[in-house]
Amino acid sequence: MALGAADRPHVTLLTALPLVWGEGDASDVLAGRTGRSETLKLLDKSLDVRAIDTLSRATLGRDVAIIAQPRRLTPQELVTFDKWLRGGGRAMIFADPELIWPSRYAPGDNRRAPPVTLLDPLLTHWGVALGDSDHQEHKVQLAGLTVAFAAAGVWTGPKSCSGIGGFALDCRIGKGRVLLVGDADLLDPRLWQASGADNPAWVIRQLDMLGGATHGDSTRPSGIAIAGIALAASALLALVYRHFGGT
Repeated sequence: MALGAADRPHVTLLTALPLVWGEGDASDVLAGRTGRSETLKLLDKSLDVRAIDTLSRATLGRDVAIIAQPRRLTPQELVTFDKWLRGGGRAMIFADPELIWPSRYAPGDNRRAPPVTLLDPLLTHWGVALGDSDHQEHKVQLAGLTVAFAAAGVWTGPKSCSGIGGFALDCRIGKGRVLLVGDADLLDPRLWQASGADNPAWVIRQLDMLGGATHGDSTRPSGIAIAGIALAASALLALVYRHFGGT
């Protein structure tokens, strides 16, 4: 049974994947020929998912955030997200080194999701790296659930991170926590429906776990934490501008 909106964990979603509106144009949406993907429909039954177009302190709020193979984020968005996370935010990031998700749009069309993750400046700032995929589909068993993924990248990171199933990394960043998933195709309904996998249920379980850690006052940073956040933000902004040539 689906939970009432007031009882469901609040989640913000930023993505370039066709999860919210599909790949149709405005006429397709109005005619009902395209819409929310089956993955998002299942998430909606247990979570209060709110799609956002930009990352800011206002759009992030106190919700758990999903960032799934997004467009290229601006330097300010990257800094804002880093500060939010270090201050006690919780997030699940899907970063794919080789997106297989089929599209009606030609490569290079800005309506198509990026073929590779564009989050390298942020990942580098956190001390984690996403290696190339092995070009194969896999299924793993995690706590009684079957998770299918395709061409997942391999993560490396500091001791503050722990691996999950060979395709994900659970990291503590400042006072916050982020679950890094090396395969955005995991969200494609065609992948998990064809294999009978439990991908949406696994995602919901992870988000519920992340959301459960945000209750109370634990997200309020101390004075020392605030100073650390400011220093980290300055370092990230410098890294981002170096990466993109100051543009």
